[in-house]
Amino acid sequence: MHPNLEVVMRPPEVFVRGLSPAEAQRLKRASTGAKHRSKRIRAMVLLASATEMSAPEIARLYMTDESHVRKVIHEFNERGFPSLDPDYRGGRPSKTTPAERDAVVALARTRPDHQGVALTRWSIPKLSAHLEAAGTAVLSETALRALLDEAGLSFQRTRSWKWSPDPDFREKAERVLSLYREPPTDGPVVCFDEMGPIQLIPHQGSGWAPAGRPERLRATYKRPHGVRYFFGALDVHADRLFGRLRERKAALDVLGFLQTVRMRYPARRRIYLVMDNLSTHWTKDIRAWAAESNVELVPTPTYASYLNRIECHFAATSEFVVKNADYPDWPALQKALADYIGLRNGARRNARIDLIERRTRVA
Repeated sequence: MHPNLEVVMRPPEVFVRGLSPAEAQRLKRASTGAKHRSKRIRAMVLLASATEMSAPEIARLYMTDESHVRKVIHEFNERGFPSLDPDYRGGRPSKTTPAERDAVVALARTRPDHQGVALTRWSIPKLSAHLEAAGTAVLSETALRALLDEAGLSFQRTRSWKWSPDPDFREKAERVLSLYREPPTDGPVVCFDEMGPIQLIPHQGSGWAPAGRPERLRATYKRPHGVRYFFGALDVHADRLFGRLRERKAALDVLGFLQTVRMRYPARRRIYLVMDNLSTHWTKDIRAWAAESNVELVPTPTYASYLNRIECHFAATSEFVVKNADYPDWPALQKALADYIGLRNGARRNARIDLIERRTRVA
């Protein structure tokens, strides 16, 4: 072996460990609703890895570094969900011992009415007073809140949970992932879904600005422009994104968009169309059109739409186009989406598909 071969060899690829449906749903919520942008991006990275996208592909998608992507995946595989949180450092040493902190956390996770206190939940002041009265620890409200944050506890609403009732979950998931792994010889794999509703209002986001002087967006309570939905399709192995804004996402609108997707490929090429189980995706008309148009409809398992790779691109589209923007009208937003898609597709442009896009473009 050449002595420098190890230096030039590509590092082995890294993927997130297998996710349960509950874990995937938790990541999906974090990718859109987490307070910190860094946590949202990390959740997006993990969801993309769950669809078996490689680290370089994810890095290009979210415009970050491959080593950061691999670090995020490694840390999640080792530490789980705590690895998503920002790692703030500093502060003076703790005045409590590890044993005292464990006792505080254990008490905070116990319902007050199980401790002889006639409440269904702790507030910070009441928990602090109870800890002092019980002789467990003497903590200010600020120190107690910081201790609970460090332990991964937060004050939050009770939630329901869903587990996929799909009896064919494993088979459907493997079918989708197998199409991602190996491109079929007779046609492309295309992922389809809708993003929205999108409102024509100022959307907060993130950006560089002088310290203490954040960029300002106008405030408005008027929303006279209605909503739109972004219909998106991703050619998985060509790595090409395509999308349009629509006023509705009814079955007729879905069928019309799928017909434009079909026009992008020769009729002899079979399209493997990955979609979730929304009722408007599986009407009789759409099934009949698929049978007549050399299209195979590939469903994701129930409550597992995260396996649809287009959702990773919706997260990126929202982050880089919708957020931190205030568009004056829908054509301006449509142009911004088209410009982003052109930037994202970059060198993957194809003259024939560009021609078809111009023919099928809808204002």
